[in-house]
Amino acid sequence: MKKSIALLFAASTLIFAGCSTIHHTNKWEYKTVEAREGEQDAVISKLAGEGWRVVSFSATEGQPNVIRYHYVLRRSQD
Repeated sequence: MKKSIALLFAASTLIFAGCSTIHHTNKWEYKTVEAREGEQDAVISKLAGEGWRVVSFSATEGQPNVIRYHYVLRRSQD
């Protein structure tokens, strides 16, 4: 019986402590950019300096031998 009471007390303490903590939510700003082959490093480096982070990436071939890189970026609005 004492173990059950102690366990119930510990569990309820953890639940109440979790409910009273502040949950921080980030608000994100998104941006899409396109870069040609050979330009992508400069483009991403510039945007990274502004706080942008890549969250998605794809590459497509348009004209013969021309690859375009597509990026989705985000940064915190806080």
